[in-house]
Amino acid sequence: MAGVLVLPSCTLPNMAMEPTFKEQAQELPVEGRKAFKPNGSFMIGDYRVANVNRGWKNAGGFSIFGYENIKMNQRYEFSLQSPAGEQWFAFGASQLQEKNLRSDNGITLAVGKNLEYFVTHFTSPVSGPWRLLTVDPGQYLMRKKFEGELSNGIDSYKVAPIYKMEDSKLPIGDIVGYEFLREDERMAAVQVINHGKVWLAPDLDEDTRMILVTAAASLLLYDKLQGTTDEMANLR
Repeated sequence: MAGVLVLPSCTLPNMAMEPTFKEQAQELPVEGRKAFKPNGSFMIGDYRVANVNRGWKNAGGFSIFGYENIKMNQRYEFSLQSPAGEQWFAFGASQLQEKNLRSDNGITLAVGKNLEYFVTHFTSPVSGPWRLLTVDPGQYLMRKKFEGELSNGIDSYKVAPIYKMEDSKLPIGDIVGYEFLREDERMAAVQVINHGKVWLAPDLDEDTRMILVTAAASLLLYDKLQGTTDEMANLR
């Protein structure tokens, strides 16, 4: 599964985070998340992610004379149960469209806005319907074009990608995690590589914790479509 990186070391590094937030935040380990069991349940601290149903990747489009116009999409659903037993369901989908021109020497040139969209909807009995939306250009060099938001129309969090690991000066080409910011204050973070991990700011009320953990669970389940279009193109 995209987003799961297996490293040979016994101690797996964490993604890079702002030091003050990491020092104060509550760390929630992710247990039971398996790369080769995409529909399996797992735990985020004391929160249980279950009823996972990740649909097949659907692909369409065409390729002619080196020009490719490829569309892909995938659907998701899961439930999140709090330590107190409260449960709600989340529904999501991802969609990608790529327009590329391939040269005879194997170089691929993007000739359109190759963006991947990911959205998740869920409803809190306290704060109402929420939507998580990310728009990913798919490259570190285009990271400033990344857009992300978690919002119920009244309260909102900016979702920002993280590309670096701890103790590393160089970024990784793909996203290793995300952080959630409210008015520039970090409220949560999720690491989507290795086994996964979630951090929550201290002193959050239970509804806010449930909202942020649901968004984090969604991103842990998110299997990016970018990078799989080459396989689809080769089948044409």
